Amino acid sequence: MLKKLRGCRLMRVLAWVTLPLFPLLCLYLLELMNFGASRTLVLQFVENFPGAVAFAVLVMAIVFVGLLLLFRWAAVACGILGGITLICSYVNFTKVALNGDHFMPQDILMLSNAGNLSSFISGVLPTVFWQGMAVLVLWTVFLAISGINLPLKWMIRLPAFVALVVCAWLPCSNIDKADVLLSRFGMSVFDSALQSSNYNANGFVGAFTVNLLSLNVQEPQNYSGELIEEQLKGYEATPAQKDAEQFDVIVVLSESFFDARILEGVSFSENPLKNYDRLLNNKRCWSGSLYTTAIGGGTVRPEFGVLSGLTCDYIPSVPTPYRYIRQDISTYVSNYRDAGYSTIAMHPYNKKFYSRDSAYGHIGFDQFYGQDEMTQMVFCEYKRGYVTDESTLYAIQKCVDEAKDPVFLFAITMQNHQPYDGIDPSLMQVEVTSDRLSEPALTALTTYTQGLYDADQMLGDLAKWIDRRERPTVLVFFGDHMPTLGSNYLAYNESGLFNSWDGMTGEELLNMYATPFLIYSNRTLDAGLFEENRGNVISDYNLLNAVAVSTGMARTPYMNLLLDFHTVTPIYNVRLGMEITDAIAPFATAMEHITYDRVFGGNYSGESVDTKGKS
Repeated sequence: MLKKLRGCRLMRVLAWVTLPLFPLLCLYLLELMNFGASRTLVLQFVENFPGAVAFAVLVMAIVFVGLLLLFRWAAVACGILGGITLICSYVNFTKVALNGDHFMPQDILMLSNAGNLSSFISGVLPTVFWQGMAVLVLWTVFLAISGINLPLKWMIRLPAFVALVVCAWLPCSNIDKADVLLSRFGMSVFDSALQSSNYNANGFVGAFTVNLLSLNVQEPQNYSGELIEEQLKGYEATPAQKDAEQFDVIVVLSESFFDARILEGVSFSENPLKNYDRLLNNKRCWSGSLYTTAIGGGTVRPEFGVLSGLTCDYIPSVPTPYRYIRQDISTYVSNYRDAGYSTIAMHPYNKKFYSRDSAYGHIGFDQFYGQDEMTQMVFCEYKRGYVTDESTLYAIQKCVDEAKDPVFLFAITMQNHQPYDGIDPSLMQVEVTSDRLSEPALTALTTYTQGLYDADQMLGDLAKWIDRRERPTVLVFFGDHMPTLGSNYLAYNESGLFNSWDGMTGEELLNMYATPFLIYSNRTLDAGLFEENRGNVISDYNLLNAVAVSTGMARTPYMNLLLDFHTVTPIYNVRLGMEITDAIAPFATAMEHITYDRVFGGNYSGESVDTKGKS
């Protein structure tokens, strides 16, 4: 039967005639999923960015012809291309739905964490994905039955493949050539600076290729030790205040912590943030909004900013900036270590996730306790498969109370991590109702609120413990990003907090990237960067700088530069879409250069401050 079908001339002609359409279907499915399964948005992309469309067609053609030359059989080439298409479409759609981030080449580096990442995935793929999969599979089967293949021997196909690769590589063998090539299609290598606009303007194939061409980090123009010295000119190290107490510093990144009560049309059977509210009214508490670079996921970005004082604005968009940390660099953590503190990190999850285990030592941590060590340290309970915030609290208390030296401890909680699927009603502590939210959004918010309630209990217990301590102690408690509450910001769109469906205004971007923070102490703190106890705003990279000022801690020259930046504008990052004014520009440029210097360059700005604050 198969032999007869392969002998059918009509089938073979049909297979050859339709074969060029296969990569075009793959391209269409990739772009359809890139634009949220919206045919309207795909059509707008084709109309508005014909150059990027032509570039994508060219890339798909080169890849497809290369596969044919390598494997000869059309079914094999189509099976590989179709498989890659389905994987990329699935990952890209899921990432965008979860946290607004697209699938990038650098994500491949996270394959070793695939098991951990899969536990975060929730949601339903659109019907068009399954329809596309069915068509690709059936088409590949049809090609296999037809048996069509390139009638060329390997000694011709292999040199042709090499020639194809060389011809594709030469025009983009360095960043300057790549930019010339892309400019012919109305694109640029610098489109990778902000991935949301990159994937909107260039489509998935174009944006993915731009990111591939931008993998090698470009040295800033005129970068040198002299340039870095010029950036820090006029800034000196500030010694610790004379006779200032050495505070134990406990920094808690509370997973997805935000005030869910700001969502309009939502009611709670009881206040899920009682302790948070109580602390905000305490005169020893300074609070407000922290502006980060993540929403829904990507904890590591605001984490990196808070700990290092640097920003991911000037690091290629990767799953984790810690991938690049291969040398000791000056950070807020190292500043405490150099001042005689024991520096401890704690995260009730896999230590290797986001490459924290390899980077934490370089940014100043003496000890890093992951989930395995924490379960040996204290008895750990679990909720929704994650170590509870209460268990993390016990581990924090044990480490700090047993320490002989002053302690800087950074802890990440895990209990309220996504996904926020439905839970057993008997486990609900707070009932959530809404006249605005759809069932999927309300289900996610209800599950999230139970974890928010527990995070608030942890916060209250931390404050009570700090009040009982004799040693001066300061708590820094903040949310890394707002949670995923349904695919594509569903709860936020439906409640009206922002509308990602029709484009984001500047005010909506501010709503998207703001999370609560508070600084609480068993001593009266200096106001430092803040004017009032409540309602302050600050960028993530300046949060621990504010603590240093309020407690009289020694500061490095770069920390003092950041303080001046805060004076010019208390918040700034690329994702906020803010105008780079003449006042902002020199500070943004200095941060770009110093970030490059410490993460990729010669570390000319490396600083250290001893207990007396001497540089």
